[in-house]
Amino acid sequence: MNDKPLISRLAKVYKETQYTYFVVDGSTGQTMAEGLTEIDARIYAMKDEGYSIGRDEEHVRVLDDNTAISYENKDVLSEEDLKK
Repeated sequence: MNDKPLISRLAKVYKETQYTYFVVDGSTGQTMAEGLTEIDARIYAMKDEGYSIGRDEEHVRVLDDNTAISYENKDVLSEEDLKK
Protein backbone atom coordinates (compact mmCIF):
# COMPACT_ATOMS: atom_id res chain seq x y z
CA MET A 1 0.00 0.00 0.00
CA ASN A 2 1.22 3.53 -0.82
CA ASP A 3 1.96 5.90 2.04
CA LYS A 4 1.06 9.02 0.05
CA PRO A 5 -2.55 10.04 -0.55
CA LEU A 6 -3.96 9.52 -4.05
CA ILE A 7 -4.10 13.26 -4.78
CA SER A 8 -0.37 13.61 -4.02
CA ARG A 9 0.47 10.75 -6.35
CA LEU A 10 -1.73 12.19 -9.11
CA ALA A 11 -0.17 15.63 -8.69
CA LYS A 12 3.30 14.11 -9.01
CA VAL A 13 2.37 12.24 -12.20
CA TYR A 14 0.73 15.37 -13.65
CA LYS A 15 3.82 17.47 -12.95
CA GLU A 16 6.13 14.90 -14.52
CA THR A 17 4.06 14.66 -17.71
CA GLN A 18 3.20 18.34 -18.03
CA TYR A 19 4.49 20.06 -21.15
CA THR A 20 6.33 23.33 -20.82
CA TYR A 21 5.24 25.96 -23.28
CA PHE A 22 7.09 28.79 -25.00
CA VAL A 23 6.15 31.87 -27.03
CA VAL A 24 7.91 32.80 -30.29
CA ASP A 25 7.76 35.92 -32.42
CA GLY A 26 6.57 34.70 -35.81
CA SER A 27 8.34 37.46 -37.75
CA THR A 28 11.81 36.97 -36.22
CA GLY A 29 11.62 33.41 -34.86
CA GLN A 30 12.95 34.69 -31.54
CA THR A 31 11.77 32.98 -28.34
CA MET A 32 9.99 35.62 -26.27
CA ALA A 33 9.27 33.45 -23.20
CA GLU A 34 9.69 29.81 -22.22
CA GLY A 35 9.00 27.42 -19.37
CA LEU A 36 5.37 28.55 -19.13
CA THR A 37 2.13 26.70 -18.55
CA GLU A 38 -0.22 26.58 -21.53
CA ILE A 39 -2.53 29.22 -20.04
CA ASP A 40 0.36 31.60 -19.27
CA ALA A 41 1.77 31.09 -22.78
CA ARG A 42 -1.60 31.89 -24.37
CA ILE A 43 -1.98 35.02 -22.24
CA TYR A 44 1.56 36.16 -23.14
CA ALA A 45 0.91 35.49 -26.85
CA MET A 46 -2.04 37.92 -26.75
CA LYS A 47 0.45 40.80 -26.39
CA ASP A 48 1.20 40.72 -30.12
CA GLU A 49 -0.70 39.21 -33.04
CA GLY A 50 2.58 37.86 -34.48
CA TYR A 51 3.34 35.70 -31.42
CA SER A 52 2.75 31.94 -31.51
CA ILE A 53 2.94 29.37 -28.75
CA GLY A 54 4.45 25.92 -28.78
CA ARG A 55 5.34 23.19 -26.33
CA ASP A 56 8.58 21.51 -25.43
CA GLU A 57 8.68 17.75 -25.60
CA GLU A 58 11.76 15.57 -25.28
CA HIS A 59 14.21 16.94 -27.91
CA VAL A 60 11.37 18.46 -29.95
CA ARG A 61 9.60 21.79 -30.01
CA VAL A 62 6.08 21.69 -31.44
CA LEU A 63 4.35 24.88 -32.55
CA ASP A 64 0.57 25.39 -32.34
CA ASP A 65 0.17 24.44 -36.00
CA ASN A 66 1.88 21.06 -35.26
CA THR A 67 5.13 22.10 -36.95
CA ALA A 68 7.92 20.19 -35.18
CA ILE A 69 11.34 21.72 -34.62
CA SER A 70 13.69 18.96 -33.52
CA TYR A 71 17.18 19.20 -32.13
CA GLU A 72 19.53 16.70 -30.56
CA ASN A 73 21.17 19.00 -28.06
CA LYS A 74 20.30 22.68 -28.20
CA ASP A 75 23.32 23.55 -26.02
CA VAL A 76 25.86 22.38 -28.62
CA LEU A 77 26.98 25.12 -30.99
CA SER A 78 27.68 24.38 -34.63
CA GLU A 79 30.26 26.13 -36.81
CA GLU A 80 27.40 28.12 -38.33
CA ASP A 81 26.42 29.39 -34.85
CA LEU A 82 29.99 30.56 -34.21
CA LYS A 83 30.07 32.63 -37.44
CA LYS A 84 27.18 34.85 -36.28
